This record gives sequence, structure tokens and C-alpha cells, in this order.
Amino acid sequence: MEKTVILSLVVILAFHFLAGSLGWYDQIWWLDIIMHMAGGAWVALLAAHLITIRKIISSDRHFLERYILILGAVALVGVLWEFYEYLADVFLLKVHPINFAPNPKLLPDTLSDLLNDFLGGTATVLVLESIKKDEPAIRQR
Repeated sequence: MEKTVILSLVVILAFHFLAGSLGWYDQIWWLDIIMHMAGGAWVALLAAHLITIRKIISSDRHFLERYILILGAVALVGVLWEFYEYLADVFLLKVHPINFAPNPKLLPDTLSDLLNDFLGGTATVLVLESIKKDEPAIRQR
């Protein structure tokens, strides 16, 4: 799984920088949705991997415990990414003035980004859970 985590990060970051430099985020309205879902999926994959190798919680613990822990990591990284996007817009790209008053135009975008992070993370947790349930049957073959 370690190679999958690293390779998926490289692919996501490469595509993000390519899309940003070629202006695809402005041209393709739904690309931000896909990228946030991919980012949420990657964070969930990393969190699940770290939970497994560090034995943070037992793999036979209830699904809901693992789900909450992994989605907590997705939420933390998603919120930090939104701070990064805002600060980059203000200080690097000069898109917004330097004031920290709430901008009503940014709130729907931020909330949809966080929702898409959660959707990607949830999909990953469900896929990993399905693979985990199939492992004993695969080993018996």
C-alpha cells in the first residue's frame, strides 16, 4: 500500500500543478470537484495506511471507529488546504484584498471543497473496507 500512497500523491500533485499552470481550473468548472475528491481519497488512503502500520487502532475494531478517525484526518487536511488556498490567493496571486473579513463569495466554494474532500475520503474508506472483508476469501484460494 505504501507504493500506492506515494504514487497517487505524485499523480495528484503533478496534475494539480499542470492544471494550475495551464489554467484548466478556470476553463473546466468541475475539475476542482474531481481534484478535491482525489485529495480526500489520498488523505484517507494515507491515514488508513498509517493507522495500520502504526497500529493506532486494531484492525478488527468497529468500522465506525476507523471511519471517524480517517475522516477526521481528511477534515483536518481539507481545512488546512482551504487556509492555504485563501492565503495563496491573498498574498501570492493578489486575488483578494488583505483583509480577513468573511467574503460571501468564498463560502460556498470552501464548503463544496470540504464536502468533496469528505466524499473522496468516504469512498476510499468504503473501498478499503470492502477489500478488507474480501481478504480472507482471497487467502483461502
